[in-house]
Amino acid sequence: MEQSPNKDRPTPRLRRGPAEMAALKRDMLERARTIYRDEGVEALSMRRLAQELGISTMAIYSYFANKQALLDGLWIEVFEALTDELLDAGNGRDNARQVLDAHVRCFFDFWERHPEQFRMIYMSQSSASLTQVGEAQQPVYTRLLGLIHERVAACAPQGRVPDETEVRKMTDLMTAKTMGYLLLVVGLPRYPLHDREALRDRIVQDVLRDVAQGVSEPPH
Repeated sequence: MEQSPNKDRPTPRLRRGPAEMAALKRDMLERARTIYRDEGVEALSMRRLAQELGISTMAIYSYFANKQALLDGLWIEVFEALTDELLDAGNGRDNARQVLDAHVRCFFDFWERHPEQFRMIYMSQSSASLTQVGEAQQPVYTRLLGLIHERVAACAPQGRVPDETEVRKMTDLMTAKTMGYLLLVVGLPRYPLHDREALRDRIVQDVLRDVAQGVSEPPH
């Protein structure tokens, strides 16, 4: 019997278009985030991710060179979304104080809307520390820190160039106060807060006052 000329020919690989590739990458990051959140970083592997998505391990490697690159992708996605929202929050404000006020409130809003991502990045005992993140994260993280620095420095009185040391101190103080609130509200949801909204507003006002005072003082 004559064989079909196509019988032994390998099945050609389907080429994904740009939209399909972007969708698959989003699926990879979403599934990786779920594994990370529910089981910890040790449970996350390229093989496990491929199995859950029903694709080959090599397909994962075509998007992420290794596990660290995959973790970078998770963090980059979150920090890019946060930075974009913070930039939008500053639009249409009349002065630097209003911009900083909107910035802090937006920062709280973002993490309170995404508590699992906050816990994944800042509270997971098995997660990599900030000093261990891959180089791919540095541009987006630097962009976020630069935005915070810029908005703190802008609160100096008109015509005065703020002392760089004081700007850094005020940036650190602002970070400490805002992260302290989030660690309490997101990290300890069972803590019986007397008035969450009042606490939130008080911290915003404290940050604005401290920053304005700090960048107005002459260098010591």
